[in-house]
Amino acid sequence: MPDREACVRRGWDACVDYKEAYSQILGHLYKTGHPWDVVLLVQLRNGSRIGEAIEAVRQFCETKATAVRVRIEKHKEGDTRLMVLPEELRGKEGKEYLAQACLRLAKVKNPKSAVKVYCKATYGFNTHSLRYAYITYLLSKGVNPSLVAKITGHKNLSYILHYTQLKTAEDILLSVK
Repeated sequence: MPDREACVRRGWDACVDYKEAYSQILGHLYKTGHPWDVVLLVQLRNGSRIGEAIEAVRQFCETKATAVRVRIEKHKEGDTRLMVLPEELRGKEGKEYLAQACLRLAKVKNPKSAVKVYCKATYGFNTHSLRYAYITYLLSKGVNPSLVAKITGHKNLSYILHYTQLKTAEDILLSVK
């Protein structure tokens, strides 16, 4: 992985590693039971925008399903994407965390803002970094960029290609001795 300074200047993912972030958020959820960690796990697991994750959490609670379709933010009306409930939230204990998150979502006037502030204060990065951590993870696993765009609800492949090429170019430049 390139040094953190180079990543932070690049900006889009703030060097958030998918597996490390998943473990950190899950550990914090188990330790504190904080409902916003449920939303962050859903966002990270699906590479979604924060509003999509909030909507998915609401639907997971209402339907008891492990996969739901949510409207893609920044797309025209009717465009949806599949969102999957993280495995750790499917068992008895996980369902309790999910229920607490839904209760909290119902009480908060602006949950997007609340989750964003919580994420930055608790983990030191913004929620959108989780989206790009997932994208980076998929790309590192060799998933085709056009599929990554479909999975993450990007309208245009050009952004994923730009991101992929820029990241690859910077990683090469940083690794040359």
